Amino acid sequence: MMFQFEIQEKSYVDDGIGGSQDEWHTVMTVTGWIDMLTGSNASNTTQNAITERSTHVLIIPTFTEGIKDTMRVVDSSSKRWYTITYCDDPVGVHHHNEIYVTYEGVLNG
Repeated sequence: MMFQFEIQEKSYVDDGIGGSQDEWHTVMTVTGWIDMLTGSNASNTTQNAITERSTHVLIIPTFTEGIKDTMRVVDSSSKRWYTITYCDDPVGVHHHNEIYVTYEGVLNG
């Protein structure tokens, strides 16, 4: 069974007193699986320094363009959210996405 995840992007909105505040909005919804990584899972990748900080990997079985490491992933059902550390298109063949992420917590509300 696959699950839905929101890919969100940050924008800055005027706070009304001369500054700005971060606001996240959903740019796409994807379907896939998320799994925990162990220390040895990421040890052979070319992006070792980045993936070492990752706690999970999101696999999207249908290749999806436009996901960047400046975005975040939110589990649609549990509202757990993850910072994207690396977006991989394995072997560059556009077969599927592997999105390395770091667990950050649960969204309030």
